[in-house]
Amino acid sequence: MLSRRSQGFTLIELIMVIVVMAILTIGIGRFVSLGTEGYLQTRDREQLQSQARFAVERISRELRDAVPNSLEITSDGQCLAFKPIQYNGDYVNPSLTNIDVITGFITQTIAPQFQSEMILVINPHKAQDFDGVSDQAAKVKAINKGTESNQWQFELDGQHRFGSGSLAQRFYVYTHSVKFCIESNSLTRMTINNSGIESQPILLAQYIDTNLSAFELDNAALARSALVAWQLTFTRNGETSRYNHTVQVMNAP
Repeated sequence: MLSRRSQGFTLIELIMVIVVMAILTIGIGRFVSLGTEGYLQTRDREQLQSQARFAVERISRELRDAVPNSLEITSDGQCLAFKPIQYNGDYVNPSLTNIDVITGFITQTIAPQFQSEMILVINPHKAQDFDGVSDQAAKVKAINKGTESNQWQFELDGQHRFGSGSLAQRFYVYTHSVKFCIESNSLTRMTINNSGIESQPILLAQYIDTNLSAFELDNAALARSALVAWQLTFTRNGETSRYNHTVQVMNAP
């Protein structure tokens, strides 16, 4: 007779051990799988929120420096364009008729630097006012120091007659336009100089649902400045985040 020490496991005992180990393995694997899925979902959600915060902050900051009434939105609401302020200030010209120099005090503390394609605009109210040949805008060909502190002379490319002046005697100088577009499930930014040459689009955000994202513009009224609103919907791996934001463009002509 064999002693108990020399006896092995019975077939039933082996089967029971295998079954128990299988159950434990499945349970542990499911636990690890749930933890991994939770981590991936949290990571995707954080990435979407980070992109959204960056996009909202980037657009908001740039809109604060938009030349008044230069904002345009395409008919489908997918693109927003505006002209960022390069320099602005208060002119002191007693008349805006047949002049070739705008003399004024700029708000920036640094000395203005001349750049090609510079355009100076006074009292713009419609898109046509930003045309280089309009009666509200003129091309700048040189910038010279004025006779007083922080006073500068913006030399125009010829005699110009401005159609109307600014009640606050403000002028704005810009060199290009900025354009944000929602296309191909992405948000991009490009610049367009005053000759119409576009830069390569820069990717700002991905995973955008273009069907649920758009820009809206409420133009300036007598009692307030222009309002720009946009809705961005981000979707990735079943995670969806929707952001609605409105910015008031404070600059006034």
